[in-house]
Amino acid sequence: MVVPQQMRRLMILALTLLVLSACSARSATVSTTPQPAAPAPARTILILWHAWPPPADRALAAVVEGFNRGNPGIQVVIQTRQVTSLRDDLASAVAEGAGPHLSIVPSHTLGSLAEEGALLPLDGLLAAQELDRLLPTALGAAQVRYREGPRLYGVPLTFDTLALYYNKANFSAAPPGDTDSLLRVARGLSDNRSDPPVWGLAYNLNLDRTIGYLYAFGGRIVDDQGNLVLGLDGRDGTEAWLDWLLVLREDEGLLASLDGITVDKALLSQRALMTIDWAHAVDRYGALWSGNLGVAPLPRLSETNRLPQPYVQSDTLVLNARLGDGPERAAAITFARHLITETSQRELLRAGHQPVLMSLDLNAADLAIAPELREAARVFRGQAEAGLPMPNTRAAIETVWPVLIDMQGGVLRRLLTPAQAVKNADTTLRARLDQP
Repeated sequence: MVVPQQMRRLMILALTLLVLSACSARSATVSTTPQPAAPAPARTILILWHAWPPPADRALAAVVEGFNRGNPGIQVVIQTRQVTSLRDDLASAVAEGAGPHLSIVPSHTLGSLAEEGALLPLDGLLAAQELDRLLPTALGAAQVRYREGPRLYGVPLTFDTLALYYNKANFSAAPPGDTDSLLRVARGLSDNRSDPPVWGLAYNLNLDRTIGYLYAFGGRIVDDQGNLVLGLDGRDGTEAWLDWLLVLREDEGLLASLDGITVDKALLSQRALMTIDWAHAVDRYGALWSGNLGVAPLPRLSETNRLPQPYVQSDTLVLNARLGDGPERAAAITFARHLITETSQRELLRAGHQPVLMSLDLNAADLAIAPELREAARVFRGQAEAGLPMPNTRAAIETVWPVLIDMQGGVLRRLLTPAQAVKNADTTLRARLDQP
């Protein structure tokens, strides 16, 4: 069949267009190069060491998880260490040029860690108004005191101090408010003729639980400038305190002893109705006296009508001394601020730790925090406000504290009189501290 001329031209034109279109598509496919992907934002990784046991470790993990979610440019990674080796592990790691970016350590270790160059001083890295929101004695425990003034080496997260624990089931009225009432009530509740005996008061007389009353008697170890005054201005009060402890030790109506194991056995077997202990033991007594946990301030000293001043220590967040002035340091300070927010502090309280944030309302009803726990937290906060920051210099921990233990033990074991014990301790400390 003969195709007309016009039809042939249309077919040639159509075929030409098809070929050109295919070539154009092939050319575009070959010549197109993929556009480079946008770079992912840099993330700052921070390693955090701690030695908190359960349930506090879970509370810390929840706080860290919340921080990581809210700060996608920063990731805090938790690493658990042994409580007995944390201080030495941190000092060694930093000395070798490594170690974590952040650690949570007890405040009494700050002096030696700072002396070994392991910690970054925090003065000026947090605003004064941020620090003013924290419990003053807990903040004081995070400072290392030198003759030229204190230096801040950690951000306090929680605090610990002493209070009177009692079993409410045995009290129809308020707990004793002074030491005369305490001893009278304790003797009335005791029955040392039963087998096993029942004690109204089981009191571990070790130095950490009794030194608050040394200050109530007017005793002193050092003055505000760090000069030793134990055998000078502090002598009379310290001797009176030692006399008082000896009376307690020999009172047959009380279980007052340097043997902490004996005291603990009486409490755990529910053969003791009151004791003086640290705030970190609140969960222990809550379980022991389920539904009947009572916590009260330490009784006022009747002999002087003065309140005791127990030590306050804190768990503090510290920074590696090798952190430069860069993104890691900035991220670490951001994380420190997060730990002292109301949300974080409430989470730590739920786990039985005492919060340092003074604006946290301990009276507010919170279904996630048991009323017993909130009531105890109010007592601990008030007691801490009346307390003293626990000394944390190397000299205080490694020199002064052991000598004071020997002084107290010598009297309670009837090896020395209070006057002899104070004189010996003062002489020993002057020699070791090089104070004339």
